[in-house]
Amino acid sequence: MSSFNTRFPVRALAALVVAWLAGSAFAQSADKPYNLSEETSEVLSTTYKTASEAKNYDAALEAINKQIGKLKDPTSFDAAVLLQVKAQTLLQKSDFASAIGPLEQALQLSDAHTPAYFEDRTTTEFLFFLAQLYFQEAANSKNPGAVAGFYDKADGFMARWMKLNKKPNPDALLFYASLIFNRAAQDPEHADVAAVKRALDIVDKAMRMSTHPKDNLYLLKLVCLQHLNRNAEAVELLELLVKQKPDNKNYWQQLAALYLQQQQDIRAILAFERAQANGFMNTPKDNFNLVGIHFNIGQYERAAELLEKGLHDGSIDNEEKNWELLAYSYQQLNRDFKAIDTLKEAAKVFPKSNGQLEYLIAQNYYSMEKLDDALPNLQASVKKGGGNKPHSTYLFLAFVSYELKKFDIALDAANRAIATPEGKAEGQRMKQAIEDLIKEREAKAAKAL
Repeated sequence: MSSFNTRFPVRALAALVVAWLAGSAFAQSADKPYNLSEETSEVLSTTYKTASEAKNYDAALEAINKQIGKLKDPTSFDAAVLLQVKAQTLLQKSDFASAIGPLEQALQLSDAHTPAYFEDRTTTEFLFFLAQLYFQEAANSKNPGAVAGFYDKADGFMARWMKLNKKPNPDALLFYASLIFNRAAQDPEHADVAAVKRALDIVDKAMRMSTHPKDNLYLLKLVCLQHLNRNAEAVELLELLVKQKPDNKNYWQQLAALYLQQQQDIRAILAFERAQANGFMNTPKDNFNLVGIHFNIGQYERAAELLEKGLHDGSIDNEEKNWELLAYSYQQLNRDFKAIDTLKEAAKVFPKSNGQLEYLIAQNYYSMEKLDDALPNLQASVKKGGGNKPHSTYLFLAFVSYELKKFDIALDAANRAIATPEGKAEGQRMKQAIEDLIKEREAKAAKAL
């Protein structure tokens, strides 16, 4: 099942920090009865400002921490603003995890006072940042036990953010839906269905806000639909995406995969062919997968056609197993001589193979009751190592030789089989049968004298 992991990018966070700093002010609006003390104002406008502008963030943090330590009231407006500035500085330093504590404390101090220390605009900024930071912690955490708590925090801050924002933008809704989905799908096999539906509702709301929704909204909707087993809708969505953006190879791959997942093999084949017409899904692996789909639904003629072409023009990997599949395709079409010719050609392409090709040639001849033709190919296979299962080759050679009354060859093959763990028991039975027949023939010859 598909997954969707939206981790808030570090670069995006850094960009938001710059925007936040540009738009944030330490002084509050006129209706807030709070002002910074002269001492705190001086630290912020001198020591801190100098260090911050020089990007000496350690010195800037030192100035902030020193001033926080001097405060007589740790719940004061000064404390809230200093914690805000500390969080901003840590974000500038890209120390995102450390920024959570002071930012959350600043918000808590503001919430604890009436009127709140910070105006609504600043509060919503804090909430959005905290949600992003906790989401990132959840995504990065190496402690599985802590992940759920991080998601809870992020979700709580975003839920409050949504209440304060009557007109949220699509990007914010995408973030919120991503958060909810990732939380719901921590265990892909036991996803929280209700939460996935909630994420899908938010995605749909975001998509209605734009005439051209961003790709990530479509992708998140897609994985939500798949987690809800609404595959018909997922297919419709992917068909829309490949129509809108036929130059996106990922959409074609997902569409073909979804058709295969739903066992709609013909549609999967058409998706492959449409993708290839647009210049995608034409790697040797893709071409072989297309052959496999044809083969699995019994379209051996087309499978053989594509496979033979691919093996000769390099559009399918030139591997021994692929030649074997081509020969097997011809067998399914009752074109036995074509299958044999294919295996013989492969044997020339892979002269140092282990003898498997010669073994398969012999099998084909045997099925056509051409034991005289099967025998030399079995002997050639033995010389090369006996193929993938040497004991089977030895036993087969022993049997064919026995049938052709070539007992010396049969005995030698039986002894070879006996020397292998897998062929020991059957080889001994074969050897006994050969020796008994030889004795019987010798006895009859003696009587005739």
